[in-house]
Amino acid sequence: MKNGDDLSVQLNDEDCLIVAVKPKPPVKDEYDNDDDDDLKFRLPHSSSRWKKRLYSFLHDNLKLPDIVLMVIFTLSLKAWLLITLWFILAPVAHRWDLGPLYILATGFCLILFNLGKRQVGDISAYSIFNEDFRELPGTLNADRFDRDIRAGQF
Repeated sequence: MKNGDDLSVQLNDEDCLIVAVKPKPPVKDEYDNDDDDDLKFRLPHSSSRWKKRLYSFLHDNLKLPDIVLMVIFTLSLKAWLLITLWFILAPVAHRWDLGPLYILATGFCLILFNLGKRQVGDISAYSIFNEDFRELPGTLNADRFDRDIRAGQF
């Protein structure tokens, strides 16, 4: 036997040999760690002192999972204030029998405030909003479909 690679075995009649090949481990890159560090939440080094204290308290004393810590620390202070205000106003809306309307208004506000702005030169996916009703390249519409059928493309 050389280096554990070569092995000689004597088999008799009706003997069975099962061979298994050990797969090679995946190639590690500079980001791979053995203990799944990429799934752990870490505060940036530039975080303020109070955030570091709060993180230490929540992680070490309360033993909160990393996913909860991610949610807590990725939302801005403005977002936390809005969430708190929403939960304060929800019982008021319920008391006045406006609960479903409150939920619908919340959904519409979320959609409206998350629309965003187009940069100069960007075109919309909807041609009606573009100058000269310009379409995105590769858009399938009735005119193009008709032209392709007449040209024998289909």
